[in-house]
Amino acid sequence: MAGTGRRKARGAAVGDTPSTGALAVLAPGDLAGGGAILEGGGDDVGLPVPALTVPAMAVLPPEDAGTAVGPAAAVGLTARVASATFERDGYKHLIKAAEAVYSYPANGTRLSLPAQKMLNFMIHLAGSQNFANKLYRLPKRVVRGNHKGNERIFDALKEIFDSSLVVIGPFRGRRSRAELRILSSYVRPEEEEDSDAADIHFQFTDAFLEIQRSSQLWAKLSGPAMVKVTSTYALKLYEIGMQRYQMDFPSLELDIDTLRKLLNVPEGAYKDFGILRTRTIDRAIAEVNQLAPFRVTMPEDKMKRKGRKVEAVTLDFLAKDEEEAAETYLERERHSAGRRARRIGSVDQVAPASPVDAGLADLGPLPDADDVTALWAAVLHALKGKVPAPLLAELAPERVEDTPQGGRRLILSVRKAAVADTARMNHWPTFKSALSSLTSGLIEDVDFTVPARRSTKDAAPKA
Repeated sequence: MAGTGRRKARGAAVGDTPSTGALAVLAPGDLAGGGAILEGGGDDVGLPVPALTVPAMAVLPPEDAGTAVGPAAAVGLTARVASATFERDGYKHLIKAAEAVYSYPANGTRLSLPAQKMLNFMIHLAGSQNFANKLYRLPKRVVRGNHKGNERIFDALKEIFDSSLVVIGPFRGRRSRAELRILSSYVRPEEEEDSDAADIHFQFTDAFLEIQRSSQLWAKLSGPAMVKVTSTYALKLYEIGMQRYQMDFPSLELDIDTLRKLLNVPEGAYKDFGILRTRTIDRAIAEVNQLAPFRVTMPEDKMKRKGRKVEAVTLDFLAKDEEEAAETYLERERHSAGRRARRIGSVDQVAPASPVDAGLADLGPLPDADDVTALWAAVLHALKGKVPAPLLAELAPERVEDTPQGGRRLILSVRKAAVADTARMNHWPTFKSALSSLTSGLIEDVDFTVPARRSTKDAAPKA
């Protein structure tokens, strides 16, 4: 359950590495051929590296790059810790470079929760072999969990293959961002067996491997805790906290735009800070506090405002005491049914009567029209590339309603019955998965409604 924040304070003692942990990635000429795009600009969107105090990514000029990068490059502390941790713990603890923790998907995209979890396992496996450039084999049983089919596994793998990450750092005196492809290849069998004996085959890009290989700072994630996280926002907050909570200065100040990017909040969703806070930040904090060995808070008195607008917040990550840590462990061992209810203290029985009664006890009031519109904007981003764009263009959010089973569903309006049938028959599970992920399971269903047409008789003017 231990984190790794202390590297910031002690990193300078190892090989005289600066406290900023400068990282040599690739020469500019190599970046273009290695699936990476380098952009500069003082006003470029990115993470404020001094405020984050994360390792800066330095891209060396061609004349200096030959001895600093490539297969013969010196292996950093992250790689050595990953190798030792894998040998001792297997997948019980996962090592992830701080550079990857503080990165975010490029072009406004976002990885689904299963894809993010799978990527952490993949990174840890590569770390066990010092992030060598090779084809890796990850047992399906490691990432499969309780799911019986392989479709989600290979869909998540394709998501990772199609994605790029943005890593921020200085380049020739200017803040720049490196856009790095994650995977160079992966294998998807024509006949996907359900057997756990099969493996997942994949290979990282050179640029992504070099980030991990040269890193001096890392996060040590708990495998059992990570797999129990139920939202993308909470998972990212958990990763950041595991990297910082044992630091000498575990607080992190972020402007709102940077916070949105780090938490992978879809572009255009939750523009108002109040909605962003209630729909993503507060829920992520509550879930992380229940499962992590630290507590995260966002104090009101540390928020920076311009008039009534909140422009920046501070996140404090503090280690739990022994009693809190023991309760956290016991919570992770309990069944997930009722975890949300236990989080807000709404149940006190040992065994909840049913998953519906316990798990959906904190639904709260129905979302209003603005919330439904913001939710739909997030869903559109999550479904990009998974559901045909022409079909999504035919849909419009109408309302969120309670279901007879005790849950909630999003009602989407569509003009043609044929379009509704197509969405229902071919894409219903995809819509459900996206909604559940975005709302932490509060909205787990979707339905498509066609407005009733007025008959000719009703439409005719009265005599």
